[in-house]
Amino acid sequence: MTNMKKLFTICIFLLLVFYSCKKDKTENGIASEVTSEESIDKHIEDEEIPQIDVSELMNVMGGLMSGGATKDSTGQGMFLSNGQLNVDFLKSDAGKPMRKTFAQIAEVTLEEVDLSLTIMPDNDIVSVKHAQAIEEDLNNPKVEAYVKSGKASSNFLELITDARAEAKKRTANFKKLAQIEKEKFYKENPTWFALDESKEDTYIDSRNKMIYLPLGDASFADAVVEFIPGKPEGKTPEGALGPAQGSILLIDKDCVVMGIKGVLTLFFEDNVITNVNGPDIYVFEVGQIEPTHIEISKNGADWIDVGKIEGGTGSLDIHDSVKAGDTFNYIRLTDLDTYSGMPGADIDAVAAIGGALRMNLDSAVLFETGKYKLKDEGIKAIQELAVKMKDIKKGTITVEGHTDDVGSEATNKSLSLARAKSVSAELKKSITNTVFKWKEMGFGESKPLVENNSEENRAKNRRVEILILPN
Repeated sequence: MTNMKKLFTICIFLLLVFYSCKKDKTENGIASEVTSEESIDKHIEDEEIPQIDVSELMNVMGGLMSGGATKDSTGQGMFLSNGQLNVDFLKSDAGKPMRKTFAQIAEVTLEEVDLSLTIMPDNDIVSVKHAQAIEEDLNNPKVEAYVKSGKASSNFLELITDARAEAKKRTANFKKLAQIEKEKFYKENPTWFALDESKEDTYIDSRNKMIYLPLGDASFADAVVEFIPGKPEGKTPEGALGPAQGSILLIDKDCVVMGIKGVLTLFFEDNVITNVNGPDIYVFEVGQIEPTHIEISKNGADWIDVGKIEGGTGSLDIHDSVKAGDTFNYIRLTDLDTYSGMPGADIDAVAAIGGALRMNLDSAVLFETGKYKLKDEGIKAIQELAVKMKDIKKGTITVEGHTDDVGSEATNKSLSLARAKSVSAELKKSITNTVFKWKEMGFGESKPLVENNSEENRAKNRRVEILILPN
């Protein structure tokens, strides 16, 4: 019998003892006493054998192993409610006392428990890159050194063999399903490609739906612009930033709780929303999908209604609402007055599915006021930018010039185009790849990032943006 089976068997035994003591033999609210053998036999015959709910059984198992009851949303015992070993908890500082219990039941030393946890897969695999990291950990040199030292117990060897087999099985299955999702994306978008294949990734949401993102972690929203919490308890807007975490356990921990009618505005710093075939936006909601209204904007002031997410999917296609080639830096989500376990939508992350890489250069670094000839400092900044782009093999590079609202509209448009051409020419010196298609555009003051109502905001609007589209 393997160590994990031993552990499970012991826990089942404890549960049977627990349930044998649990049945409350009461009549009219008062415990009845059986005093004769005959009445005992009669009582047993009349007694119905209780039906044991498996999920309740697993919760009690977690409670027994942690010294108290556990809740489905926390899983702070040796087991999760589904019977899975709570590896994440055991690895944490809070799980240190439980590691001693684990060592006693598995009949290994505490040192062996700590070593075995380094190769046990996390409870939730959230992306292909995460799966690859788990596979790399299977050959932990500390574990190998301990095995070669001759100190390893037979139970420890069995434990790590089981852990490695389980990890390989789970990661292989995850990657297989992820590959299907990736192939589906490229079937719908045959001219699209990952700008940098080292960045592409496939993620999973809390409902086990997979979504392929060509730009990987760069696909996710980067900053909170505004949060209007809904009632009764909208909170933690920063929980919607960065890559998706995938777990239902995120509720009230690492997601934004919108609250009923809550409003959240997010900004994409190194990526933009753009139209591809199929869905363009994915909202990683935790738990069931709450109806949520979605708007997008180029400047954070003028908004386009692109629909809502609801039902069984968190994806949205913006095709019918935008022009071809348009890009957007802002997204606004509004909860549509619904209620589930938590009030309003609970959002882990928001991603642009196709997207484009977006890089921003400050005009103050590049040019003197009112000029379009590059400063030495500006040339250096462009050369540093070119290094960041070295792994991108092909695509369309659009260099956009932007100004504030000081001066005439015509002058600003002319200046912004001249600045875009200067940056493009310098960038081409450092990027010799002839496969790229180049465009230079001058927008003047027409596309501000923020309102031109202060010198600080005007400085943000004086910029040169570089967009790299994979088509």
